[in-house]
Amino acid sequence: MGKKSKMVAHHRLARRDELLTKTANFLQKAQFEVEETYKFEVTEQIIKVNELPEEFEDFRIVQMSDIHHSPYLRTEHIAEAVKICNSLEPDIVALTGDYITHTAHYIDPCVDELARLEAKNGVFAVLGNHDVWVNARTVTRSFEKRHIEVLTNVNTEIVRKAEHIRICGIGDMMMHHHNLPAALRGTTLHDTRVLLSHNPDIIEAASYAKIDLVLAGHTHGGQFHLPFIGAPMAFSRYGKRFVQGLAEMKQTQIYVNRGLGTVVVPVRFRCPPEITLLRLVRAPEEVEP
Repeated sequence: MGKKSKMVAHHRLARRDELLTKTANFLQKAQFEVEETYKFEVTEQIIKVNELPEEFEDFRIVQMSDIHHSPYLRTEHIAEAVKICNSLEPDIVALTGDYITHTAHYIDPCVDELARLEAKNGVFAVLGNHDVWVNARTVTRSFEKRHIEVLTNVNTEIVRKAEHIRICGIGDMMMHHHNLPAALRGTTLHDTRVLLSHNPDIIEAASYAKIDLVLAGHTHGGQFHLPFIGAPMAFSRYGKRFVQGLAEMKQTQIYVNRGLGTVVVPVRFRCPPEITLLRLVRAPEEVEP
């Protein structure tokens, strides 16, 4: 073999080794990421709210969403998530829908675990599209039997001394069960209003209504985050704008939780399941020049 042929062969071997190394590293990382499917990540987020009553400074909301109790996310996983939530010492827990996927068989065991949630001012739930597909009445009854309030187009008042905030909830948008005016009935623009909505697509209507904060799920954060592409699925008419985390439209903030469970395939990739701790704080007053 000539000198030039040896150099070409050496170069090809080097490139092959480099490719094999990169492939091995990718597969190792992919295996690690897939294993993250059941490793719940706690995300803490500060939410600055205009006109937040002083008594509600550092009000702690823990959010869980998209549990999808099934053979892939079992009761022991839900129990672990509940234990994590309780350790965060929430003032309220917000459950934003899709507790089951295809059958009502899983709802009672799921809610049995959720009934162990501990919050100073209560646990509140809204339904998601999967809950409605299976049977909205059955899901709602299961929560009510365990003294968890389902907010379907209504609101409730949290009172501390002479001050209050409103926790509002709407039915699922995909199934056209939502009625935002009904959910806001009795509230005013001066109230601090937190809206629970399974679907983040309520954000536009919520912004027109000048709601302070929307808590949503539904998107699973995309469930997969691919290199250079990000989330290939958004499950939102706004694309990836509201696929996960904190965002805003006008003066309305929205937090989209990545959820605990999965749909279609029982795997997450670079998109770990999430429990969110949101802490409400008073926004600093703007000083006029």
